[in-house]
Amino acid sequence: MKSRVLSPCRDIDYYEAHEQDIRLEDITSDDINAEILRMLRYDDWNDLVNLINLSRERTNAGDSSRFAIRENDDCGWLGYFIGKSQKLEMMFFDYFLGRERIDALMVGLCCNQSIQRIQVDRDIGEVGFRGLGNFLGNNQSVKHMNFYSFDIGSECAQNIASMFGQCQYTSLKHIEICENNLHDEEFAQIAAALAVQPQIEELVLCDNIIGRLGCIALGSTLKSWRAPSLKKLYISIRDIDDECIQVMAAGMINCSSLSELNLSGRYLTGEVGLRSFADVFQSESCCMEKLCLSEMSIGFDGASALAAGFSRCSSLKSLNLSHNILGDAGLDAIVAGLANSSNLEELLLSSNGIFSSTGLGSLATLFRTAENLKELSLANNGINDEGLQALSAGMRNRCNVSKLNLSNNAITDVGLQALVSGLINNSKLENLQLSGHRSITVAGLRSLSAFFQSESCALKTIWLVDMSIGDDGASALADALVGNKSLKELRLSCNTSGITALGWSAFSKLLCDTSSVNNTYLSNHTLETIGGYGVHAMPSDIVEYLKLNNLQNCATAICKILDSHPDIDIEPLFQWKSKCLPLVVRWLENARSYLGNVNESTEVFQCRQLSAVYKFVRGMPQLAVDGCRGKNMKDIQSKSKKRKFDQTL
Repeated sequence: MKSRVLSPCRDIDYYEAHEQDIRLEDITSDDINAEILRMLRYDDWNDLVNLINLSRERTNAGDSSRFAIRENDDCGWLGYFIGKSQKLEMMFFDYFLGRERIDALMVGLCCNQSIQRIQVDRDIGEVGFRGLGNFLGNNQSVKHMNFYSFDIGSECAQNIASMFGQCQYTSLKHIEICENNLHDEEFAQIAAALAVQPQIEELVLCDNIIGRLGCIALGSTLKSWRAPSLKKLYISIRDIDDECIQVMAAGMINCSSLSELNLSGRYLTGEVGLRSFADVFQSESCCMEKLCLSEMSIGFDGASALAAGFSRCSSLKSLNLSHNILGDAGLDAIVAGLANSSNLEELLLSSNGIFSSTGLGSLATLFRTAENLKELSLANNGINDEGLQALSAGMRNRCNVSKLNLSNNAITDVGLQALVSGLINNSKLENLQLSGHRSITVAGLRSLSAFFQSESCALKTIWLVDMSIGDDGASALADALVGNKSLKELRLSCNTSGITALGWSAFSKLLCDTSSVNNTYLSNHTLETIGGYGVHAMPSDIVEYLKLNNLQNCATAICKILDSHPDIDIEPLFQWKSKCLPLVVRWLENARSYLGNVNESTEVFQCRQLSAVYKFVRGMPQLAVDGCRGKNMKDIQSKSKKRKFDQTL
């Protein structure tokens, strides 16, 4: 097979004139590439495949979306067919094509109007980025452009900056530059070039090495935009100072549509820069709904500065201040600033030093004002029993939190008992995380029974990972869940929880009590997951019961009865005489449709049906005889009446 690499001087007219004569196997190096061209040619795309990945080789031989470019692949025809497609939505660049091939590809590619997402996974060189710039200038459909997981060095950054600086790409709304080892000076070039892209709505700059120069350049770009559209900004930073924060804050004030800000990393100074952030929240045009300032070393002074802004930001719905150094004083300041945040739904405060009863008592007052608060995370804050008692006191009367994370604190049985007292009437909590508390014993776990048995309980998931449950703890949990209709997931570490066969037997009985048909029916049919970590340590019968619990509740009970009671005891039904026989027959007919979920053949099931009817007849023979005699007497009486009627005529 000869190479058919075409010269970039060939234009669209050439390809249109020769399209009917071209054989795909002559311009591709293998069958998969030929099939991709065929799909492009006729827009015959599988519903699950609407992307092309240009690469050097395939890591998976069956990857039907990866076009492996080799010597015999004609990039000119590839570009032409891509340009014609009206269904292709995504295109990935994972290979440096070289000048001739990229030019040949771009001739046709620039005609495409269907591609919505471009992802660059490799430095494609000056020619490649210039060609992409031409494509973006012609295409009115591309909304997303991603640069993912490859090193962007100085030359590559300059080429990307040149691409973004060519002209405004009005359809482009989302840019992501993630995990590219992108350094400060290089990002500064790209940030400056974005000055001509005010239509950008989402900018994601995560896991790079962006510092002072990059932040100042980005802030200046944001401030220069006229009628900016930016709604979401995510950026990981390193070693920035107050000046950086002030410049970025000035840019954010200009972006009046900014509703999500995620700024995380190392921050060298303190409240001066954060006070400028307060100006962002206090501006009349502020519509901030989601704010994340994690790993910023925010202490009391910084928290006080931010709180001043929060007090006037009524739109705030989510606040993440995790991995800072707030302490009690900072927590008090934040709570005071959020006093009027009636729209707040999510508050994440994990890993902030030590929260004592003083700070948590202050936080508890927020339950009265933040009525829409749905998620509260306080993990890894050294919270002890006294602190949890203070928090629980505020949860008794009014608390709408549906997800509460208290993992990895210093809680013991006393604290857990206090928490249960605060939750006993709670009908909103669905997810409770208590992992990492090895000081909690069977006494504490037993106290959960009051909550699980409460009519108000709506809990769906509880996390008890990295805890010493043991057999007694397993029995306590199993007993607590008898009759519970809400919990679906019991998350624990199977291999390190200390549960042996004795403890697992308690869970087995909870899920399927085989002592009688009635007890099997009344078993727990709601719990769908136990463990999640080291699930191979679970006995096989529990695994099967949990699978059955994933069926509809009625089907679950039927399957467990079929599986556990091959010879159903009919005698308890005799007290109602033959009235129950139709019900038993109907139940068995209904059960037939669930045989696929249990290990029982149709033949065996038919024997079960006949056996049930036989037991009724054997157990109540006189009723059967009387029933038959009664039927015969009615027939005789009917015939006698008919004869009399005939004689009369």
